[in-house]
Amino acid sequence: MAFSQLYYTSCERGLSGHPGYQFHAATTGVPPDVMSDVEFLTGYAAPPSLSSNADAAEIARSPVNLCYRPGPSSVLANVAFLGNDYSRRFGNYFAHALVTDDLARDLGDVLPIELWGAGLWNRRQVADPVLPPLSAPSPGPLDQAAAAAFVKAHKGGRHLAALLTAIDSTVADHERTVVIVERDAEAVAHWIAAASYLLPPGVVSRMSFATYQHTPRYSKLHVVGTLAESSVDRSAFDAYHLFDMVADERSPIAAHPLAEHLVYVGVEDAAELWKQAGELATGRERDLSDWYPVVFAAGGADRAETVAVVPWLVEHARRLGAAAVERIGNQIDVGDCGPAALSDLATAARDVGAHDLADHVELAWVMASLDSGLTGPDIALRSPAARSRAEGAVVERLRHAPAAVVVDLLAWAAKYDIAVPGPVLHQVGTTAVGPAVLVNPDDERFGHLLRTWSGLRTGVVDHLAGAAHDRLHDVVGVVDSGLADVLDLRGRSALATAVVIADARAGRLQRTAALSRLACEQDVDDHLLRALWPDGGWTHSEASILLRDLLPRQFCSGALLVWVNTALQAPITDGEIYDRLSADVREHPVVDSLPSTTRALVESRFRTVNQVETALRERDPDTFDSRVREVVRSYRSSGPERRRTILDLVMARVGALPVDRLAHLVVLFGDVRAAYLRGAEPGLRPATADPRTAADLLVLVWELRRCRDRYPGARKVQEEFELFVLRAVKKWRRRPLGETATILRGQRVRGVADWFEDWARDATGNSVTRFFRGRRTSREAKP
Repeated sequence: MAFSQLYYTSCERGLSGHPGYQFHAATTGVPPDVMSDVEFLTGYAAPPSLSSNADAAEIARSPVNLCYRPGPSSVLANVAFLGNDYSRRFGNYFAHALVTDDLARDLGDVLPIELWGAGLWNRRQVADPVLPPLSAPSPGPLDQAAAAAFVKAHKGGRHLAALLTAIDSTVADHERTVVIVERDAEAVAHWIAAASYLLPPGVVSRMSFATYQHTPRYSKLHVVGTLAESSVDRSAFDAYHLFDMVADERSPIAAHPLAEHLVYVGVEDAAELWKQAGELATGRERDLSDWYPVVFAAGGADRAETVAVVPWLVEHARRLGAAAVERIGNQIDVGDCGPAALSDLATAARDVGAHDLADHVELAWVMASLDSGLTGPDIALRSPAARSRAEGAVVERLRHAPAAVVVDLLAWAAKYDIAVPGPVLHQVGTTAVGPAVLVNPDDERFGHLLRTWSGLRTGVVDHLAGAAHDRLHDVVGVVDSGLADVLDLRGRSALATAVVIADARAGRLQRTAALSRLACEQDVDDHLLRALWPDGGWTHSEASILLRDLLPRQFCSGALLVWVNTALQAPITDGEIYDRLSADVREHPVVDSLPSTTRALVESRFRTVNQVETALRERDPDTFDSRVREVVRSYRSSGPERRRTILDLVMARVGALPVDRLAHLVVLFGDVRAAYLRGAEPGLRPATADPRTAADLLVLVWELRRCRDRYPGARKVQEEFELFVLRAVKKWRRRPLGETATILRGQRVRGVADWFEDWARDATGNSVTRFFRGRRTSREAKP
């Protein structure tokens, strides 16, 4: 097999049978569509600087277009400018084209661009229109050495990596043509040659090119050369990638890292690189990105390239086999690979029997996992060296790690069964985890961690014991958390105080009982008291209980004295309880240690209580009258605070007074009268009607009616109370009125029930009237 040949020019005699541009001669059997392709591919327009009166030397210097178009019928052509044609018309050119359906077979190891300047190219007409096939064409002078020397000497050499990237991209997607602007076509040929020697052979075989075209914008080829004087739109970057080597400018395109590596390797040595890479390739590689991991797997890789090599090696490990995987692994630096990639590589290496590489990768995985936040997929750490490195790295990082990092490190160590020495765990427990537990004992991560590592537990417990005094509040929080059982805190004598306080806070033990228990074993200070009472004080009831339960001498100084003094000065919420506390204090040795103002307060309260109780307990009417009047006089002569005390004491006891004493009291004590009515008012509203409140008031009114002539002012008080209660209940519905009548009749106060029912019958509406009329009729019918 061989190339078919075709000559195309403007001539008088050719294959068309008439003068003009036509195929002058051709090998028999070239299909018409292929001939049309050749005609289109080899069209030529002379540079503008070449005038119609150019001499032979100028014409000889005109750019030659060596062009190549791969395909089912690959075309390789040399187009030379001739000047005038047979009719002396200027612009004629001669195209000598070679056509084959198997370029690799017919061209052998020769690259298309190596036919630049080859002796086989003809530019003269022949007598015989039938051309013989051409076998094994010999290359011209353009070879690796020439291309390398050209690139080295040319200032545009700094653009070579970007040029390779642009050509690779164009061959892959053909979105933009690569246009090279040079001083002549020979320089363009050298750039194309450099790219042909450096790029992957598969890319080169698919790369179409032309060393010269006057208007490259409309070219359908991948790489096109032109001259600076040609029609080149330097702003049309959407149409092509421009490399103006004359002006030392190019389109902005980032060089592919493999392109940069190929330029570094050099034109003359690239063939060996592709030979080595080809031994590892699958045959499906199409572009620089596909070849990138293959090239560096074959020739060795630094850290940056290894990141791409590792996934490729994992994917192809079974195809390559153990020996190749080991060899590749020894030539790459996995230091920058993440734990996920290393895990995959270690697994793949072991699966094919590359155990030395797997051990090495496991070592790298340990550090990568630790350095990347302990993330990534699981791995079976089989390498003793990797496990030893893991133990050392974990210990080193634990020594100065904060609690959050300790949690992650120990969880990681537990996951891969990495041993951590007990002393290290104890240190971490006391310096990192213990303080963190004090701050947030409910963090679930601590519970899991402490269950796993016994040495860590002892360190945390020791830290808690050391903080039990200065940070008692926080230690109590730990004791009352879920960690108490994990750490067995209730069995630690150093934490006994915290356990008692935790029980008190949780309601398992009264706080007063807790303090009584603790006071038997230690001095009571403010720190301890505030741990039991975080709100900062006792209730009056608690103070009274503690006065009875603790040793008297404990109250005579220090924090207990301060706290009982504070309790005595606190606002009174329950007078009876406060009075009991005051009485207890008067009988307790602590009274002598209290500030004088507090002692005066206690004594005043005691006297006031005694005065009120003595008056209200009196059974003799005359004595009752005189003693109540003494209370009233004392009340009127007192300041606001003591007035409130007296009024509160009286009002707290009016409920226990017989009605005759109550009537006498409200006549004598105007502020009690007003307070009594204020207290009753809510129970008299229609929406909250309380028959019991109404009945009590009505009985009191009835008693005031009975004694209104006995006590001065009683009539006026009776009228005030009567108007107050009757005006309110007049608005009630029938049911609460009936319940009030029932209560009155049950109290057996003679006449009050009849009086109320008569009033209700006359004063309320029809429904209530019928209710009472029925009640009255049934009552009168009884014998």
